[in-house]
Amino acid sequence: MKYQSIKKQLFIKCEAYIQERISSIQDTLSALSESKNSETKSSAGDKYETGRAMIQLEENKNRTQLGQALALKHALASISIEKVNTKGELGSLIITNQFNYFLSVGVGKITLENATYFCVSPGSPIGLKLLGKKKGGEIEINKNKIIIEGIY
Repeated sequence: MKYQSIKKQLFIKCEAYIQERISSIQDTLSALSESKNSETKSSAGDKYETGRAMIQLEENKNRTQLGQALALKHALASISIEKVNTKGELGSLIITNQFNYFLSVGVGKITLENATYFCVSPGSPIGLKLLGKKKGGEIEINKNKIIIEGIY
């Protein structure tokens, strides 16, 4: 069960990537909160208000990113990596004649044992094409015909 081991490793790498992203965003939010709290009101009131507004905008942006990262974490947690898939669905490891895909969350390229795997969301353009496909099936990406050699 070589492919089950690869799925597990990819899952762990995706988890680590998402956790690192969450931690980074939380660190940024803490720094912004500190910065906002240490802003002192000066005689130039407009400068103070502008600085606080800029920090608030940055905080809002980071809170949105945190929400997205937590949603990715939740989506990843719903994957059963023990399941042996026979068609393209969440948690499938799909081996093609050109690329290898792990239908999970949009993390991007991961290299394991000298092979490259693309962790893609089922809602992404490539993910949508892979959904429901079976071994021997074909998809077309950028006018290239890709043949599915195996699904695990």
